[in-house]
Amino acid sequence: MMIGLAGLLLIGAPAAANPNLAGYYESRQMEVAGGLDLKPNGKFRYALSYGAVDEEGEGDWTSDGKTVRLTSNPMPKGPTFELVRDDPAPKGQVWMTFDKASFNWTGRVDAIATVLGMSGKGLVTASSSDGRVESGGRTLTSIEPLVPMYRVPGGAVRLSPDRGHRLLFRFHPNDIGRPMFKGQLLTNDGSALLLDRYDTVIRFLRVRTYKAPGSPKRVR
Repeated sequence: MMIGLAGLLLIGAPAAANPNLAGYYESRQMEVAGGLDLKPNGKFRYALSYGAVDEEGEGDWTSDGKTVRLTSNPMPKGPTFELVRDDPAPKGQVWMTFDKASFNWTGRVDAIATVLGMSGKGLVTASSSDGRVESGGRTLTSIEPLVPMYRVPGGAVRLSPDRGHRLLFRFHPNDIGRPMFKGQLLTNDGSALLLDRYDTVIRFLRVRTYKAPGSPKRVR
């Protein structure tokens, strides 16, 4: 059975942006300022200011009418923590310290960690005073600092359970402030598009509607 070229193109084509949801959206919540521009051609622009976080991005969007998915394009390069030194420490103890020239942060730093003899990952915190990691007496086998405010992981470091570690990191901001959306989901509740981000739900209300692009004229 032969399938025509048009059928093959249809099967292989990605989901398209839904013109019914194209428009310019704003968030008018307390302590939140945001905008989401969904163009009829499948491109989007996005900006959010929430607490100490400011970010903006662009890329492609698709929709099935009930949900919207955002994918950054071009994809930003996320911030990273480069391990500069790993000095010995008492067995079972871990410190995370940071090069002040690249990372002038005086608060606590959280990290994602794995624990010896346990599956999955958990959250640990480094003291803001000396960088001692509070692990509850458990032996850590890896640790990955999170960029404060943005909560972006900056690269995991393996830890030997046979000794302790005094870690010194250098921070590389790269494209910090530009979200790395990879099919980021927004749901449509009938009155707004809802984005779950930074432990809150951002409501984007449509304030402007775009007309769907017209069909191309036939050339004779």
